[in-house]
Amino acid sequence: MSRPNALVRVLARLTASTFYRVDCVGQPPRTGAVLLLPNHPNALLDPALVWACAGRDVRFLAKSTLFAGPLRPLLAGAGAIPVYRRVDPGTDPARNSEAFAAVAAALADGDAICLFPEGISHSSGRLETLRTGAARMALAAEQHGTSVAIVPVGLNFNRKTAFRSRVTVAFGRPFSARDLPPAGGDDDARAVRALTDRIAEHMRRLLIEADPDADAALLDRVDHLYSAARGRAAEPADRLARRQTIAAGIERLRGAAPDKYDDLLLRLRRYDNRLRRFGLRDRHLDWQVSSRDAAIFAARELAFAVVLLPLCAAGLIVFFVPYHLTGWAARLSTRERDQLATAQVIAGTVIYGLWLAGLCAAAWRLGGRTGGLAMLILLPVLALASLVALEREAAVLDTVRSWLLLRRPGPDTRERLRRRRSELADVLDQVHQWLQAEGRQAPSANSVREAGS
Repeated sequence: MSRPNALVRVLARLTASTFYRVDCVGQPPRTGAVLLLPNHPNALLDPALVWACAGRDVRFLAKSTLFAGPLRPLLAGAGAIPVYRRVDPGTDPARNSEAFAAVAAALADGDAICLFPEGISHSSGRLETLRTGAARMALAAEQHGTSVAIVPVGLNFNRKTAFRSRVTVAFGRPFSARDLPPAGGDDDARAVRALTDRIAEHMRRLLIEADPDADAALLDRVDHLYSAARGRAAEPADRLARRQTIAAGIERLRGAAPDKYDDLLLRLRRYDNRLRRFGLRDRHLDWQVSSRDAAIFAARELAFAVVLLPLCAAGLIVFFVPYHLTGWAARLSTRERDQLATAQVIAGTVIYGLWLAGLCAAAWRLGGRTGGLAMLILLPVLALASLVALEREAAVLDTVRSWLLLRRPGPDTRERLRRRRSELADVLDQVHQWLQAEGRQAPSANSVREAGS
């Protein structure tokens, strides 16, 4: 049986942590048979994220058509198991018995298997109807004496197509199917349906379900405002629970009380206009920076800048061309939102690889073997180091800009803005309490913490 190899494991984790800022909530069991069941919003990057956060090797189910293309070596190195779907042209669904047998053998060996029960990648922002394959695999394993821990996984992206945006990977509390043993005939079908429904329920506890076009920006805005006003923790589990509550509240308020929804949007828009007038953000209103603190910050950052700014400049000069070529090639290859990030990674791998090869060849031509090998070693180091330096210096520049802008409004103006922010947070609390009283309880922070424990 094919096993994941170390090189593919490192590549998957490097890809995930380079393209995204990854937060993990919870963890699956480190040993024993595990069935990992994530939602599928982001094509081939989803497996890399699950593997990067699982803390153990994971084998994936992948559609059989991928094994006939250029990804075959990568899939083989990951120990992937082919699935023969009816929707894929030229496949024989009867061969899925092979996939079920391979999964059964892997679970019996104590492996972690990951499959995406929605069956397709998508950008709906919600959990799609689940296929029954995961339930049938879990029930079959239990029937043959293999105890399987079923672990729901939530992949929650802030902006999944944006390089270095944030994603939260949440692992739920394991559960089992041993209370639903298949008995054959109609009882078997009922057990499969009951387990599929149970899986969907557990997965939803870990997801921020929001329309990516209508609600995503509003969700992000309300989260930042409420966090700043209430001083809420930035821990991944707390942030995930808070965003779940906000997303559920937006949808339910819009449907149940559109007048309240419109009033909230109007208040928020007026507050944002006031902030925008001074170029400020919510968190800046609470800054209390003395002249001494500002001087210490400036001295420290100037010392860092002596080293980091030349590194930033070198990274921008060397990688300007492949960076922009990658974005152009990805947009040219697909317009599907759930495939764009994957296209960026694939295009970047090819383009940066060719760029690196070209620079190394030029260095070899000019400096001989030593020059070529030195370039081969230094360029990847420069790429990662300059990325870190660029992010750090960008954050410093943003802080300096914000501090200078903060000196424009007087103390009275800042206090009025803080009061407006606090009033909006009060309105959000009132809306949440009203929804609870109406019997529309949104997910609580405790439910997410318990699911991830």
